[in-house]
Amino acid sequence: MIGNVSLNRNLSTPRVFTQSAIPSLNGLRAVAIIFIVISHIPFGINSPLIVGATNKYLMIGNIGLQLFFAISGFLITGLLLKEQTEKGNINIKKFYLRRLIRICPVYFVYLGIILLIKATHISEPNYKDISIAALFISDFGNVGNTWLVAHTWSLSVEQQFYLCWPIVFVVLPRKYFYLFAIIIIYDLLYFKLRFYPVLFVFHSLFISALPIIFGAFLSIALYKDWLKKVHHILMHPAFALSFFLAILIYLPRTYQPASFLKIPYDYTISCFFIVLFMNYAIHCDVKNIIYRLLNNRVIVYIGILSYSIYIWQQIFLAPTYNFTVYPSWTIFPLNIVLAVATAIISYNLIEKPFLRLKAQLK
Repeated sequence: MIGNVSLNRNLSTPRVFTQSAIPSLNGLRAVAIIFIVISHIPFGINSPLIVGATNKYLMIGNIGLQLFFAISGFLITGLLLKEQTEKGNINIKKFYLRRLIRICPVYFVYLGIILLIKATHISEPNYKDISIAALFISDFGNVGNTWLVAHTWSLSVEQQFYLCWPIVFVVLPRKYFYLFAIIIIYDLLYFKLRFYPVLFVFHSLFISALPIIFGAFLSIALYKDWLKKVHHILMHPAFALSFFLAILIYLPRTYQPASFLKIPYDYTISCFFIVLFMNYAIHCDVKNIIYRLLNNRVIVYIGILSYSIYIWQQIFLAPTYNFTVYPSWTIFPLNIVLAVATAIISYNLIEKPFLRLKAQLK
């Protein structure tokens, strides 16, 4: 049947994918978006000094994005494998349609608002950069100079992953690890490749793909039951600290007294620590403090809003030079309140109706 593909056989659906909601996943999304928002607060007006220091030394915005990417790799791969396991094949057309329904409505409403802001001369974003964002190629287009769409590079990476990953399973149904190897080798040779423009152009995609690939590998390992023999080790309480290691690993980059502790390929290692923590978080007991924190009702709700918060916060956590009028909406903490309020409205008026439509395509 056109649109259906067959993946690996001999798979069994792991427990976390048999539940109506994967434990702690929305909590992890909440952590990711909180870190990203904190990293953007200094761009607004009246930012607390402690927030600037936190961003400078711990690079938590980077950690937030890595976590988002790892969640995407884990979840999308897991859902693809679940469909294969339960139905015997995957309907690629429905997969693409579900992804478009999930990502595009809020995204294009946001770009429409940016065009309105430009039309009213509140700001003067570049038409070229807006067009690049609309095509989901911001990671290649370098839209960093147009702040209001600068964050779309990460969504471009995710959309490219959604486009390519099911096809990789088709072309390399049992050898997709070659793709893993290519991305990891690219990362290892990153500083050499920058002298070769043809290869360096892929850096935004391939470097960002690392946490996606790590997350995807975790899903594959769970479906193939590769972690069964070491599960008791991975669930040792020490692995609850792996997320803090992922954060601290960047400290030697920016804190001079600790520079001698800098580890080569710290980005790759931090991705590994993040996925170790993800595995711990989704499998830990309900009495575990990590479970209780990540499944707290407030945290879960923030996780549910995380996509809308990520989209809309760019307007409210913006440098003043982006606007031709005084941007009072970027003053802290008003900017946080407005960003969250806008996200709530966006989620209820735009996301929820399309999520209901998406649910019909399972």
